[in-house]
Amino acid sequence: MKILTTAYEVNKEIIRLLTECSSCQIAVAWATTGFKIFDLLKKHETKIKKMIVGTHFYQTHPDFIEAFITHENVHFIKATDGVFHPKVYYFQMSSNHWECIIGSANLTRGGLEWNDEVAILVTNENCDSSDFQTELFDTLDEYWNKTPILDKSDLEAYRQAWGRKQPTVRKLRGKFGPENTDQNDSGKSPLEIPVLSKTWREYFNCIKAEDNYFKKERICLETRLEVIRSVRKLFKDHAQFCEMNYTDRQKIAGLLGEKNDGANYLLFGSIRGNGKFRNVIKTNNKHLSQALDLIPECGEISRDLYLEYIDVSRKAFPAGGHGIATATRLLTIKRPDIFVCLTKHNQERLCKDFCINKGVTYETYWDSIIERIMDSTWWNVPCPNSQIESEVWWARAAFLDSIYYESDA
Repeated sequence: MKILTTAYEVNKEIIRLLTECSSCQIAVAWATTGFKIFDLLKKHETKIKKMIVGTHFYQTHPDFIEAFITHENVHFIKATDGVFHPKVYYFQMSSNHWECIIGSANLTRGGLEWNDEVAILVTNENCDSSDFQTELFDTLDEYWNKTPILDKSDLEAYRQAWGRKQPTVRKLRGKFGPENTDQNDSGKSPLEIPVLSKTWREYFNCIKAEDNYFKKERICLETRLEVIRSVRKLFKDHAQFCEMNYTDRQKIAGLLGEKNDGANYLLFGSIRGNGKFRNVIKTNNKHLSQALDLIPECGEISRDLYLEYIDVSRKAFPAGGHGIATATRLLTIKRPDIFVCLTKHNQERLCKDFCINKGVTYETYWDSIIERIMDSTWWNVPCPNSQIESEVWWARAAFLDSIYYESDA
């Protein structure tokens, strides 16, 4: 008997055993593709006497299922009750010699390359090995007999469901960054970011404590809410952005430096230093209106819809001038519950806290910032009963600016 205390040790032993064995029997909760043992298993697939793989929580990659769906000695668990969770790797080395690894490692790249794993390697030379083998085979047979055979329609249905669940699965693994990959932006999880791990009460108190100045005018909770109230009314009164008059469009765009109607529209991201952006607002470019019209005033916004907004809004800037600041200002003012305007005044501190690169692209803005915000403690609380708190809650993502904002002064 040998204790394997790292994923590397488990990986090393499985490679040895899979290469040298005459046959193998495997039962794992999850399995994925794209690493050495998967390739080796495909190379030696004739050695598979019995393999049972679970699919709970959509952790098993559909490409793995596709790779073995026609193999008569491979079954996949379809049941949704309980959780199929064994990790057993049995190898018949010769007629009288076998070795078996039982532990925590799934047949995944993480489980066999970088996770913290532990396992025990048992052989026929251990005490009571015959009883061990008999009980193990009985257990594997029990798994085998309760699993149906999958067909291509089952695989397609699973692949579709798997795709829908991946954003949630990635967040549960603490991974943020490019979608549909196993990459990670190396930033902190929401629970490790002080501002995102706060309760609603703690977050609201931080917002109230804002004590900054912008062009000698005090910035506080009430002055920010004046902007939120005003722009909500503008969007309510106009079916499209292009129907607003020039002054109102300037308010939405954050171009008016003095108070108008009791509100300072430079808050939540001033873009008045961008001449090309000012011209797009002045000429009432149709593409910018079409882009803003894509964003609903309430309800869910998907990554795909956000990227569609980016694509359409960029058409308004054939000579340049579009950027993360201009794009996120308009998004934030339309949907302050989901977006925060990212400008030079808050980007450095926010990225530092999130432990992500300051070179934020359109994609990483969503993947590394918005996804983390929507996974935070305070973002997911129900709307408070208090009038003032409910107003802040409706704009809770945008109010991150009140915490990270730094003036030029």
